[in-house]
Amino acid sequence: MRLFTLASCALYFLTGLTSISIGSVLPELLGHYQLSYTVGGQMIFIGAMGFMTGVLITSWLNRRFPPRPILSLSALVIAVAQFSILFLPPFPIFVALFFLNSIGSAAIGIVVATMFIEVFIGRQAVAMSYLEVAFGLGAFLMPLLASFFIALGIWRYLFLITALIAAFLAYIWTRVPYSRQSEAGKEPLDASGSSKPVVLSARKKAIILGLFAVIIFLYGGLEGSLNNFMSSIFIHYLNQAAWFASLSVGVFWGSMVIGRALTGWIIRKITYSNYLLINISGAIVSLVLFILLKNAWLGFGFVAILGLMMSGIYSITLVFANYSIPNSASMVTPIISGLSGLGSAFFPAITGLAIDQFGIHATLWYIVGIAIGYLLFLLIIDRMRGGHMPRLRFRLAHFRAQ
Repeated sequence: MRLFTLASCALYFLTGLTSISIGSVLPELLGHYQLSYTVGGQMIFIGAMGFMTGVLITSWLNRRFPPRPILSLSALVIAVAQFSILFLPPFPIFVALFFLNSIGSAAIGIVVATMFIEVFIGRQAVAMSYLEVAFGLGAFLMPLLASFFIALGIWRYLFLITALIAAFLAYIWTRVPYSRQSEAGKEPLDASGSSKPVVLSARKKAIILGLFAVIIFLYGGLEGSLNNFMSSIFIHYLNQAAWFASLSVGVFWGSMVIGRALTGWIIRKITYSNYLLINISGAIVSLVLFILLKNAWLGFGFVAILGLMMSGIYSITLVFANYSIPNSASMVTPIISGLSGLGSAFFPAITGLAIDQFGIHATLWYIVGIAIGYLLFLLIIDRMRGGHMPRLRFRLAHFRAQ
């Protein structure tokens, strides 16, 4: 099981690298192809449509084939796409390769997440935090490499690195042992996972699943907009050089890694809903202060806090949805992953258009609005599940046992 977990984390590390690779060098790509930010946003939209396509294809494959060949093939698809992007082909071909890369990333995300939800019963959030840390490490490393490669004038060779890693993992996953048998073990449970889920009627389950789809759609838009336009925001809003601005993405994902490493500990003491309420509220405050104070060095600090606050929102939303609608991982996980991908497509396309049409300042407030939308729908979910507004419910018994 240890090899399975490590190999799964390696795949998430790969998707972390590839998810940030385009955004880290977006200004250089747009300059090379002589395109506007509107087209850049449309390109991100097409890539996210590739993710959605991957969700649909993988949902079908996952019911008919074992996970290992799907994961090996997905890594190989990413390897081919990334290696081909290295040569900066004509823009339509570039977009097609980006679309293909997104299909591979979607397949990896869905298959691995579904396996973890099914195997690590009662501690899915803790297990998912390992995957999210691996993803965050990849997303943290990529902009740092991008900054270095941009300074040297060889930024396109980033895609060679990701291609080689993907090819290696495609081979590794032909040999990884895996069983769908549940891993109960003696590991600590999530705070919510230590108790039984609230029993809901079929109608309420459908409504709550729809609400989860809405909030993950909004979160996908929030993270997608920040991932792909963070360096551009620092360039145009805070007047920073391109190589220096790209470090902002590294700071964001560095904080994400730290936050995700802490999530596995925090989620043993605080319920899923309270974790999400606290973190999205902190993200909103960080974004507002970033806009109002408009200072480069303070901006890096607020981006770091923003990364900490957003670090576990995706994985805990996914686990919270599966916890609220138990024994439905094969249905819930693709829906949550797919709607996250759709949000990552829809909102960044608007973000790129908004930058060109209304400027960075107005666009930043639009991004704040996305986060506020998540918060409002989260409160509705919590009220529907328990009939009350969220309260902090710590596991006092845990502390008495210490």
